[in-house]
Amino acid sequence: MFFDVLKKKFFKPSSFLGCDIGTTSIKIAELTRSGDHVSLKNYALLESFGHFERANNVIQANDLKLSEEETSHMLATLIKQGKFSTTNAIASVPTFSSFITVLEIPSMNDEETAKAMSYQIRQHIPLPLSEIAVDWIRVGQKEDENGFIKQYILLIAIPNEVIERYRRIFKHAGLSLHALEVEPLAYTRSIVGSDATPTLIVDIGARCTNITAVDQGFVKLNAQIDYAGDTLTNAIARGLGVGLRRAEELKKQKGLVGGRGEYELSTLEIPFIDVILHEVEKARAECERLHSTKIERCLLIGGGSNLMGIEAYAEKKLALPTMPGNGLLFAPAPQHLAVVERELQTRFALAIGLAIKGFM
Repeated sequence: MFFDVLKKKFFKPSSFLGCDIGTTSIKIAELTRSGDHVSLKNYALLESFGHFERANNVIQANDLKLSEEETSHMLATLIKQGKFSTTNAIASVPTFSSFITVLEIPSMNDEETAKAMSYQIRQHIPLPLSEIAVDWIRVGQKEDENGFIKQYILLIAIPNEVIERYRRIFKHAGLSLHALEVEPLAYTRSIVGSDATPTLIVDIGARCTNITAVDQGFVKLNAQIDYAGDTLTNAIARGLGVGLRRAEELKKQKGLVGGRGEYELSTLEIPFIDVILHEVEKARAECERLHSTKIERCLLIGGGSNLMGIEAYAEKKLALPTMPGNGLLFAPAPQHLAVVERELQTRFALAIGLAIKGFM
């Protein structure tokens, strides 16, 4: 499930950049390969804090608008200041700029499945086929109560205009864009890989939260909600009567384990965290119902997952083992980066997963 942008491939580079362009930040991870060993070589983060002052000042927004000139400039700046050694890049497409669903259809051979999917694509994607790039993959099967075998198909489509926009952005930034991939596949690769454990991945970003159910290493369900890190920041700002910048600082400093007075933040944050966890529980129930499996763990990633105390709180609410996802699981970082290991594991899981794909 990998949308090639650079069609001509004369050789396989030894280094790739995974570029995660979020709503309020850009994260880049550079991975290098030596033999069969892949490791993190370099990383960089650029955050845009303008959205705290102006609601519309974001890098990407849910209306699919992406400021090409500004984003290209930020990418080029980050590449220059980060002193990366390669220009070979793979970028993520957010879920709100793509279409992702899992379909259930009768089990059949490859040729029949391809014909059936031609019909399913027209039924489920609200755009003409001439305006989208589409791909699909089998992600499992099961026998229903009547003894019929059903197969599950992960269907993904990206509008051509989105692909072309990314082409222009990366070209103007001086980067060679090899491919685009949707976010859930990339972060699943970096923190789960082929691990068969039924898992929920909760990616808490600035403006939205992605919830992905994974079983046998395959994405089985994906959902998105508009409650995320900025929701908590706004709740703190309103509740304490402080500015958004100050509220963001307090959130990072104290998380859910604050003290008294100004720092008693949990009562302001928890109602919104509960909304997120309610959606996580719904995704869990839906996955278990559809795929006859039992979710065994929950992994938290994204900037919002670094809130102190959130794992313990989520584990109690979900009655499910909950822990940070580890984006460095298959691409370890050098020892001198140990001081920022937690942030690399959770906040850069998507960027690392993108770069790993370059070697596959």
